Amino acid sequence: MSTSHSGRVALVTGATGFVGKVVLEQLLRRREELGLERVWLLVRAEDAAHAGARVRELLRSACFARLGPGFEACVAAVAGDVERPGLGLAPEARERLAREATHAIHCAASIDFDLPLAQALSANTLGALHALELARACGRLESFVGVSTAYVTPHPRPASGAVHRAPERLAPLPRDAEEILAEIREGRADEARLLAETGHPNTYTLTKCLAEHLVARRSAGLPVTLVRPSIVSASRERPLPGWIDSGAAFAGLVAMIGTGRIRVVAGHRRARVDVVPCDEVAERIVAAAFDPPPPGELRIRQAVSGLGGALPIPLCRERIVGWFERHPVGAGEARLHFVGRRGPLFHAAHALRHELPGLGASAWLALRRRPEQSQAVRRLLERQRTANRDFAYFTHATFDFESSLPLHPALEPGPYLDLVCEGVSRHLLRRDRGRRGQASARPAQTSGGGARQAPGDSASTTS
Repeated sequence: MSTSHSGRVALVTGATGFVGKVVLEQLLRRREELGLERVWLLVRAEDAAHAGARVRELLRSACFARLGPGFEACVAAVAGDVERPGLGLAPEARERLAREATHAIHCAASIDFDLPLAQALSANTLGALHALELARACGRLESFVGVSTAYVTPHPRPASGAVHRAPERLAPLPRDAEEILAEIREGRADEARLLAETGHPNTYTLTKCLAEHLVARRSAGLPVTLVRPSIVSASRERPLPGWIDSGAAFAGLVAMIGTGRIRVVAGHRRARVDVVPCDEVAERIVAAAFDPPPPGELRIRQAVSGLGGALPIPLCRERIVGWFERHPVGAGEARLHFVGRRGPLFHAAHALRHELPGLGASAWLALRRRPEQSQAVRRLLERQRTANRDFAYFTHATFDFESSLPLHPALEPGPYLDLVCEGVSRHLLRRDRGRRGQASARPAQTSGGGARQAPGDSASTTS
């Protein structure tokens, strides 16, 4: 493996996603310091021309607006798909990457928590294995970094209010990962039963956990780091304070509260939600890539805010509602009538504030022969249901994530919540208002390289 620090070439998957963009911005901004000659971006595309067009569009993002002139010259596009063997690369592209690449950074994933098990496996587990396979073929490889999630460690009692310690090591599985992989691929796995067996809340966290175990098993002789973000949200500093372009996960919930589209939120009042700025995650990914472990050693690094910087549920309610009361967006009024644990009181409040008004308004509009507006009301009702179903685990379970690279300075929950609200308002809501004539959170978006990103991160945002 090469020890030269000049002429380095990085391959990045998932650069069209939220985290991937900020990773790419850091690589380009620091390219001289890092000795980067070229950055290859693997994007899902029909051919090289389509890949090039997608990357040119990507580089017009506001994320890269503060880079100096000419930064595009060291960016190259390659068509592929992380869900296909060999990353779906054409033979000549694969040969060139294997010859040139010194660093492989795999960011592509799906954070759609509700994906059927086989689809989540393809995006999150097989995608990581395909990226690792290419990395092994690179004769000049200095490091491989896979982006996972801190939530691979399941909370044993998420609704209890207890704090669960999550260390920087592989989360245990009840059975061998290869056995579970084969069971899913052969269609023998019962999704609900498997989730109950492993303790994971959804297919996203389970398939990320499987990916970690399988990468560890198959990475012998390679310098591998797994970076585990918690819930990724607005940047603290770079590319600019509050920057965000994904309406997934926590940002989606903030947007719904801010525009008055949700009145009832499920969450344990003693819970603290670990939300981490995107630029802090990107910084740790780049650091892992350019300060790798020795060949053959697996390193795990959690990119988190930590228990002291996690966001208390009552503070979230206070700061988000308060911010949007002072800075309203659109016609909706930010107000939460109920925030509490899922149970009889929550379900009663949800029925009173969401189900009954939504179903009634939809029926009335249908009777008035306004089918498009009736369907819009039903879509909003489904978003309310989804937000309180998919994100409830994260607003109930409190984790104390171990981190050997804590944030410095430590995150201050109140000011950071204000920054998230400002970023969501400026970069998501007002942009969408201009496009569609009204404020709304963004729908699902692509995370790059063939994997989907949908409301619910990162996964995020989580990652």
